[in-house]
Amino acid sequence: MSAFCLDLQTSAVVSAPLELDSDCMESRGSPTAQEPGGFQGHPLRHAGSGGLGMALEEELAMLTGERGGEEQLSDPDTPAVGHNADLLSLFRQKEKDLVLAAKLGKALLERNQDLTKQYEKMHKDLNEKLEHLEQEKHELRRRLESREGEWEGRVAELETDVQQLQGELERQQVQLKEADRDKTKAISELSEQNHRLLEQLSRAAEVERQLSTQVHSLRDDFREKSVSTRQHMTRLETLQAEIKMLSERKMESEHRVHAMLEENELLQNTVDELRERTLVLEKQCHEKDLQLRQSQLELLEVQVSHRQLAARLEELTEEHSLQTLTPHPSSLLCEIEQTMFMTLRLQLWEAYCEVRSLCSHLRGNDVTDSALSTDSSMDESSETSSAKDVPTGSLHTSLLELRRLTQNLLDGNESTVALLSVEMRSLREENERMRTMADVREPSEQLQSAIRDRDDAIAKKKAVEMELAKCKIDIMSLNSQLLDAIQQKLNLSQQLEAWQDDMHRVIDQQLMDKHQDEWRAAPTSLSGSSVTHRGQSSRRAQRISDRDKRLFSFFKKN
Repeated sequence: MSAFCLDLQTSAVVSAPLELDSDCMESRGSPTAQEPGGFQGHPLRHAGSGGLGMALEEELAMLTGERGGEEQLSDPDTPAVGHNADLLSLFRQKEKDLVLAAKLGKALLERNQDLTKQYEKMHKDLNEKLEHLEQEKHELRRRLESREGEWEGRVAELETDVQQLQGELERQQVQLKEADRDKTKAISELSEQNHRLLEQLSRAAEVERQLSTQVHSLRDDFREKSVSTRQHMTRLETLQAEIKMLSERKMESEHRVHAMLEENELLQNTVDELRERTLVLEKQCHEKDLQLRQSQLELLEVQVSHRQLAARLEELTEEHSLQTLTPHPSSLLCEIEQTMFMTLRLQLWEAYCEVRSLCSHLRGNDVTDSALSTDSSMDESSETSSAKDVPTGSLHTSLLELRRLTQNLLDGNESTVALLSVEMRSLREENERMRTMADVREPSEQLQSAIRDRDDAIAKKKAVEMELAKCKIDIMSLNSQLLDAIQQKLNLSQQLEAWQDDMHRVIDQQLMDKHQDEWRAAPTSLSGSSVTHRGQSSRRAQRISDRDKRLFSFFKKN
């Protein structure tokens, strides 16, 4: 029985876990050590928790109570029987211990089975949790690997981006350095260019000052030449007369040479023809010079008339200023204005007729002369009827035509001078030939005198050519004077237009003030007559303004 209990106990100890084996070892050792004390410190009371532990404690308490009762019953026996009783009690005690050990083993076995089941259940739960944790660990490792791959790819992309940005930064730095170099170079070039421009500006200013001084000197020379123009013209006339006289002497000498030298008759005939052509050209040049002088005189007359018009304009402005200071009746003011405008119109018509006569004289056209006479008759009728107006733009066209004719005259003089130079060269060649022939054949004294006369004529011809060149320069200066006169005429037209506008404004203002004063001062009974008078005065002012507009209309187009 005890052996069976021990086997059960060992099997329970072997099947239980390590913690339970330690408890069993303590329970086996403690009863043998505490047997004399009657199980008072049994360790099963500290073993485990729950209903099993409580049942073991109750059973141990019952066994200890029975043992104490048997000891109390065995105390009154005799000493002889005490030894057997002790043995019997000892056997009983051992049996009880064995029963108790069996019960304890059974209880421990049951407890060990429960603990085994709990251990298996806990082990199963632990395995499930471990498996779940392994799955989670695998999932986390897989996610970690994917995250690491993504992170490595992202890191690689970021590294490539960083390398690209570094390369771009280096290129930008290189470009910035190049731009800085270009900027410094451009600044230096601009500073040098600015310095050069300043130097050029200073040189240009110096040149401008020199040119201004030259212009002043040229103007002075021009004034001197304009003063000496008449002297040159008179000198030209005298030279032409001398040329004519010498040409006649030359003809006589050539006739004597022809009589003396019969073998040179053919050459002399050619010389005569050339001489005749020279005379024709000289006559033409003389006629052109006369026309040029006439045009210059007429131009001077036009300039004098222009100055007279300017003086008249100043007088009118002074009269207008005096009239604004000392007001007169409206009828007197209108009559003064009408006479003033008529005078200006007549003077303008006279200037127009003079320009047209100058143009017709330069053209030498009889039809234009007849037109001019017709215009003169119309001028006379305009003085009487005050109804003739200058055609719009006629003065401007006439001035342009005068300029064109003057230019044509200059061109004709240039061609004449060229022809004369050609004739002079031919005459020089003929003279040289005649000299050679005279040297060969030993001419007489008359032939030598004729040759000397011819040489003098050629020299005077050269002087005449020089004078013609000077005349050409004078004609060019006169042309520039004519252009200046035209420009001055245009400026005067603008001034007249401005003066006309001012006069209209002043007259309108004076008429309005006068009408307002009459309206305020006139009685009611004379209201009709005052209205009629104002209507007449306004119509008169309107007619005057219309005439002024027709009179000065061509200035606006010029």
